[in-house]
Amino acid sequence: MMLELQRNLAELDTVFDHSFVFGAHTRDLGTLITRYRGTDVRKSDSGWNVVAWQKSVYHFGSLNREVPVLAVVLLDENGLVRGLSLDDDCLGSQGKRCDFRTLQIGMNDLLKGHPFADFNTLCPGAGAARCLHLFELLGGAAGFFQELRQRELEEGIEQELVTIRPHADGLVAENTHIILDRESTTRYELRYIRRPIRNERDLTKSIEADVDVFYNGEKPFTEHLEADEFQQVYAALNLMFGKTYQLEKKFFGFHSRRRVRFTNCTGLAGLFLLTFSHESMAGTVSRALRIEKILHFIQTGEGRTGCIGFGG
Repeated sequence: MMLELQRNLAELDTVFDHSFVFGAHTRDLGTLITRYRGTDVRKSDSGWNVVAWQKSVYHFGSLNREVPVLAVVLLDENGLVRGLSLDDDCLGSQGKRCDFRTLQIGMNDLLKGHPFADFNTLCPGAGAARCLHLFELLGGAAGFFQELRQRELEEGIEQELVTIRPHADGLVAENTHIILDRESTTRYELRYIRRPIRNERDLTKSIEADVDVFYNGEKPFTEHLEADEFQQVYAALNLMFGKTYQLEKKFFGFHSRRRVRFTNCTGLAGLFLLTFSHESMAGTVSRALRIEKILHFIQTGEGRTGCIGFGG
């Protein structure tokens, strides 16, 4: 079945039913990438319970990978971290090789006793978290918790669903975001003028395309992407997603002066790059292996120590 946004969760505690993260699957091979994420903050007698989840589903040729991560963060009445636990069923991009027990110990050492809202200061990058997925997950949860406190709300839920479907002339990506029962939809319709060309790392080094961007049914702008080296491609994508981030920021009335992390805008550049590479590759198993290397590069970067799943 297709992943669906989860609107109602059971009363949260240290033990609760979260099968909606680990039991939801998609067998629609026409959808190349699905990413589902969200944060639920509930007031408790001793502070707050924060549950954050993210699940990415990839269908890259013979590589069918599901990457679910779920964390529970317990806060005291002052918003200080009392403890953090990662679900036993969490899987990273390298499957069972990702050591979430070690990541849990490291995160508790880093965060326990500190304000959860200070996550971005305590953990300024994925290297400090030793896991890109965990860094994205907790950064988003901390940002949403801070937004709630700035709105003088004690609890709330936000959740987001992204799908990317390639076609012969480009791709279509849709992003639905629900924050405190208000919903926005962004749609990207990309048409190739000059199809992507890959470099020796199988990353896009050249592309020319037009992208019609629709926000809540209206078309605020069309973006022209033109680049002749990988860094330019990445920068052009980030510029486009930065514009849609500003639309989200205005629509939802975000309070934070810093970049709000509970949005997929920051991760869409990497997902588009994966789609460009996949569509221009031949093969089945060989293509899957090369996609794995691209995932590695996007998650760790040039010359950086790999995450635990990659032997870091």
